[in-house]
Amino acid sequence: MKKQKHLPDFTRLCKPEQNTIQNILSLMIFFFFTGSVCGYVWEVLIFLVKEGTFRNRGFLYGPWLPVYGIGAVLFSVILSPRELLPDSSGKYKKNHPVTVFFLSALLGSGLELVIGWFLDLFWNLRYWDYSGYFLDFRGYICLVSALGFGIAGVLWVCIFSKILQKWWYHISLDFRKKWNMFLVFIFVTDCAAALIFPNTGHSITF
Repeated sequence: MKKQKHLPDFTRLCKPEQNTIQNILSLMIFFFFTGSVCGYVWEVLIFLVKEGTFRNRGFLYGPWLPVYGIGAVLFSVILSPRELLPDSSGKYKKNHPVTVFFLSALLGSGLELVIGWFLDLFWNLRYWDYSGYFLDFRGYICLVSALGFGIAGVLWVCIFSKILQKWWYHISLDFRKKWNMFLVFIFVTDCAAALIFPNTGHSITF
């Protein structure tokens, strides 16, 4: 019996198995930094319009506010978990924009309350204070802030996250890895610098 010297390349018959967890983790890192940077730009623009001056709103030195990044990740994971899959077919019941609005307002306010309380309790820091605003709770949260989270959640979950996700998965895997590693390295370095030399100036926030 003759030996088969040239076996067919079966790897060409099917695509390599995708690591779903790795893809989602990569996307969440990307969402975190996108949300953090966008939140920073948003708050800086608010002060430019209100006071005509530039203020570094972050307790970090880089152009990012982690609370917005955490919010972007939580909104995506909790409000549209199945859409995070690279091959999501969309054949499932999606949250209505009105539902997304109320859940985002609740989730964002809860996050802001927990972080604000934690910073105040353990470090005696108040990066924001809504005292005097309508329906505020000990200055940590208020109605206006909740409405802002609701609107931001709808825009993020229903529009921007889908566009960014589609773009992200079209980039080469190698570039995604290197880009995320670079951002994480810069962010960790910034956190270390902020712990050693805290940025505690006027109008600083988390």
